[in-house]
Amino acid sequence: MKLIKDKKFLQNVAHYIDLTNTIGGGVVQPQVSTVKRKKDVVLRITLPGVAPEQCQVVLDKNQLTVAALHQNEQFPAMQMPLFHQNFLLPPYVDLNAIKVVHEGNELRVLLPFLPLGPRLLDIEQR
Repeated sequence: MKLIKDKKFLQNVAHYIDLTNTIGGGVVQPQVSTVKRKKDVVLRITLPGVAPEQCQVVLDKNQLTVAALHQNEQFPAMQMPLFHQNFLLPPYVDLNAIKVVHEGNELRVLLPFLPLGPRLLDIEQR
């Protein structure tokens, strides 16, 4: 049996096998969890092996879509989804103050709450 000594070839083959396994229904599934705190909720998505450039977070009205895409180096226009999930945000989340942080293997979406209770509104004079 001949051993393949070309490291670049082996890296590409290993990456292709892992990607094919994932697309074909493999067991690689990101873990999604939420942590509720006093002033906000943190949505935590563990994405092992996914670079920040591969992640997309889109807010459309009160629907948050989190996706991770694989882009082929040889064909940059071709993208394959690795992860895609929609989250319907409750009405008490401040949509203008959402922050997204990628650190290590984790994507965190910080969802701050709107201020609670009544607030005094200014009256315009015309």
